[in-house]
Amino acid sequence: MQAISGQLTEFADNEQFYMRQQVQQTHPGQQQPGGLPQMFSPQVNHARLLGQQQQLMHGMEGGQDLQATYLLKQKMEAANAAFGHQQQGLQPQQAQQQLLASGVLNAPPGVSLVQQGVGGMAPPPGALPPQLPLATGVHGSGLGLAPVPLIHHPNHLLVREVWANNLTAEFASIRRLVDQYNVIALTTEFVGTIVRPIGNFRSKNDYHYQTMRTNIDLLNPVQIGLSLSDAQGNKPDNVPSTWQFNFLFDMSKEMVSPESLDLLKKSGVAFDKHQSIGVNAYDFAQLLVDSGLLLTDEVTWVSFHAAYDFGFLVNILTDASMPNNKEDYEFWVQKFLPSFYDLNVLSKAVHDLKGQRSIPQPQHSLESLADELGIPRFPLFNTTGGQSLLALLAFVRLAKFPVFKLSNGSLDFAQFKNSIYGINKE
Repeated sequence: MQAISGQLTEFADNEQFYMRQQVQQTHPGQQQPGGLPQMFSPQVNHARLLGQQQQLMHGMEGGQDLQATYLLKQKMEAANAAFGHQQQGLQPQQAQQQLLASGVLNAPPGVSLVQQGVGGMAPPPGALPPQLPLATGVHGSGLGLAPVPLIHHPNHLLVREVWANNLTAEFASIRRLVDQYNVIALTTEFVGTIVRPIGNFRSKNDYHYQTMRTNIDLLNPVQIGLSLSDAQGNKPDNVPSTWQFNFLFDMSKEMVSPESLDLLKKSGVAFDKHQSIGVNAYDFAQLLVDSGLLLTDEVTWVSFHAAYDFGFLVNILTDASMPNNKEDYEFWVQKFLPSFYDLNVLSKAVHDLKGQRSIPQPQHSLESLADELGIPRFPLFNTTGGQSLLALLAFVRLAKFPVFKLSNGSLDFAQFKNSIYGINKE
């Protein structure tokens, strides 16, 4: 750790170094703090929570101050004692951390980096959120899996920032990787759901589609995240395999509420750069078509919010308004992406098959799924590029879940292929 810290000043201005930190979780069955609506992405929710916590601390008065101070003192004493015990077990890892430091210093320019444990070792006890249900059985809230091995190489946690000036070069890198690393996770950052349709609808799924269609026609994506691996979750060691594409976005011309705009700024979106050097959607579409990622069933696409993520992709690739009905939308998705999985569908299927349909579940999100799968939380996962990496890790983990390998052979993982939650799957 000392070797890493001593070299932080040598990083370029456009690089960031994310330290591992424990993230506060909600209790299963409890809403997210502050009653955050689903219209915001994880990185926007994170910024909103920070603002609420600062207001709470600023508004403490009188006896509440004394009581809070006393409680804080008790908690800090207990935390310090636990931290001291934890540090005793970290001494043997110092030599391996020197190796990690060398990988950090060799990071290419224009990337973000989150530090993770070294060489596939299990994380220290305090590194995992306290409520991870890693070993719970069929009737617990978790999925009964052992902790996921940590990523083995620091480059696996590099996120390449892509702007107009390096768009072509980064797609050239993707073309070189796609033959071997043909599983790709997709995430999209946009300003949130701003309108809802009214009228009569054929079904609940039709209403969901019309809501998605209307918003995508009115909005432009702010960022798109892509992350590559092979079917076993292996990633290239010497180059980044996760990208965050920052799109051209002019705040004066876009439909966005002041609240959403403020939250996006707090979450780290640099709108001045988006307006000046953001990626043009037409250029992105052309290079994506030439990348080898589309129009082939040799590539498997993964998303947690597949309806919106694939919807923005179809909208960009066709350069036209969304289809009027969900059947035509499904046609275009399967035309461009012949093989895909929706993590929302998979995770709900796992809970149903494990007999947890009647058990109250935490608010369903990619983060709650990652917790159940034993994937540690990192600050990087609050970014759009980091979300694509998290979705990829979750997919690889779910693909190995033993419930898909029942002895009678009646259940096949592939039966959930090409299903989109809320569109053609409940």
